[in-house]
Amino acid sequence: MIFATIIIPFILLILMGYAFGGVIAHEPVAVVQYSYGDSSNSFLAIIQAEQTCLLGGSGCQNSFKLVNVPDLGTALNMLREGSVKAVVYIPLGFDDSSSTRDINVYIDTTDPMSAGAVSNELTEAGQQFSLQQQALSPQAPPVNIVKSSIYRNVLYIEFMAPGSIASTLLFVALIGGGITILNDRERGVIEGYLVTPLKSYEIVFGVLMAGVVKAVLSAGAMLMLAVVFAGVRPNVDAFGVLLMIFTLILAALGLLSIVAAIAVRAPSADMLRFIILPLSYILYFTSGAVYPVQGFPAWMKALSAVNPMTYTVHALRLLMYKGSSFAGIVGDFTFLAIFSGIMLVITTLVFRRSL
Repeated sequence: MIFATIIIPFILLILMGYAFGGVIAHEPVAVVQYSYGDSSNSFLAIIQAEQTCLLGGSGCQNSFKLVNVPDLGTALNMLREGSVKAVVYIPLGFDDSSSTRDINVYIDTTDPMSAGAVSNELTEAGQQFSLQQQALSPQAPPVNIVKSSIYRNVLYIEFMAPGSIASTLLFVALIGGGITILNDRERGVIEGYLVTPLKSYEIVFGVLMAGVVKAVLSAGAMLMLAVVFAGVRPNVDAFGVLLMIFTLILAALGLLSIVAAIAVRAPSADMLRFIILPLSYILYFTSGAVYPVQGFPAWMKALSAVNPMTYTVHALRLLMYKGSSFAGIVGDFTFLAIFSGIMLVITTLVFRRSL
């Protein structure tokens, strides 16, 4: 017990210390170039240098990496689906203009911290380009970086809301899938299922689905509280709500399976708590619930890549604030479906050997 009182706060210290305030780096930024003169090529050279900090700008943090996209429509669609964090658009006629020249930058404002980091560096690149043009020719027309967004500005509390909804699933899994299962095992309730004609996988699936229903209802209640009391304003239609429900079902099934597999093997309630409490911290803080994953150190990014909460939070953000289609979250759905299927098989095998 003394060991637990030390190691659990230490894990929390490490996770919180590295989960907040890291340098956001290598966020994808789409570049759409319709003009190919010397000026536009010079600007692209500057932002290419800025992405690797070759110019040594005061705010340079390697915040973005450039992705060439053939047309603006495709680039904006990538922005909507979360594939890029910004779009830099150099319009046709940019090099030929004798008046003020505009470079349009579309920012993903549903992620306020990534948006701020990318926007600052692109603004600095634009300032360097203007100074360069003025130095070459004092009569050169001014260059403006025109920022716009296809979404409203999302507050930080709204940014956190999908993670809080996903954490509701996690807490239900810990209580309903962990402690309750352990108590039922100690009282002989689960063994009593074996005298029924049900197969072991049917028993496991029934227990887990009962937990899934509770988890999804709890997550829905959490969303309502966030809307009413926290000022969260989701932008989602009926189909988006349906996709959110399926996301929550898949995530809840996977999380409940993890905790259930641990619970049936745990020798005592104290040992179960010692295992699942640090596990809950790891799942939550490495999911991007409170800070963009691109700001994590490498070891946390590795944990994030195999964390089902990461894909849950990402899908919920796209659905809640961008009104994303299924195409935008198909990767999240695929991971959650595969993960939940694997964990369901593992939990069924563990149940067979433990009862």
